[in-house]
Amino acid sequence: MRRQLRILYRARLFWLLVLLAFAAVFAAGCHSNGSSGDDDSAGDDDDDNDTSPATVDDCGYPIYEIPSGCTNCHDMPPKTMRHPENARCYRCHGAVIAADYSFIQPSLHQDGEVEYAVGCTSCHGWNLGTSPPQNLKGECGADKRGVGSHAAMRDDPIPAHRVNCSNCHVVPLEVWETGHIDGDGKVEVTFANLATINGAKPVWDGTKCSGVYCHGATLQGGTYKEPVWGETGGKASQCGACHRLTDPEGNADANCAACHPTSVDAQRNILEAGTHINGVIDLPAKKKH
Repeated sequence: MRRQLRILYRARLFWLLVLLAFAAVFAAGCHSNGSSGDDDSAGDDDDDNDTSPATVDDCGYPIYEIPSGCTNCHDMPPKTMRHPENARCYRCHGAVIAADYSFIQPSLHQDGEVEYAVGCTSCHGWNLGTSPPQNLKGECGADKRGVGSHAAMRDDPIPAHRVNCSNCHVVPLEVWETGHIDGDGKVEVTFANLATINGAKPVWDGTKCSGVYCHGATLQGGTYKEPVWGETGGKASQCGACHRLTDPEGNADANCAACHPTSVDAQRNILEAGTHINGVIDLPAKKKH
């Protein structure tokens, strides 16, 4: 029995010495300012004859430097997940970072959660409206898809002409909801509600809309029923763009207000509080086309 205990004790002592040897070598490599423990400064090139012990200059914890720039840890904007192409971090993460990219609340950065503002206008629109004079990249030209015709559709002075976002896009309850920000980083056009009324089958080809109820898809006539996105000049809002501008007999001097008094006045001005483009053809009880 004693012999077995001696053998066990010697085995444990052997492995303890092996572990101590490995620890000494590891410490010399990690905390010796780049030195290896060998001292060849005296001209001794024979490593086999060097019996100097390994030395450790600093046994404390390693000191880590804080990255000095945002792109040290991620791209700007991040290319992972479903992040929009927007490098103005403060627009969505205003509780964490300022416009000059300095931290407002450093403790919220890298805390295991992504802090972002709640509300559509935190990312879209500006302080005077919900449609963008700028897109998410900060560009403001109408030729930019994120800007385009949004202002004309959302901020029209005539309330009846203002188009709800939900007619063309998914309006999510949560920012990561399917159909809002998907993997390709491009906006999704999903027609619904008013755009599809009366059997309209709208299509978006990346440049223009067609088959949309709002532009006369279910009405006869019309000179501009497929509006080009971002085109200026008001062509789509002119009378006759979406439907014919004559009476049933083809007379050009038709009095629209005679049949549609809740939509237009005698001068064919759209009434601000009227019923134009509401999904229903408004006629007095005894009037018929």
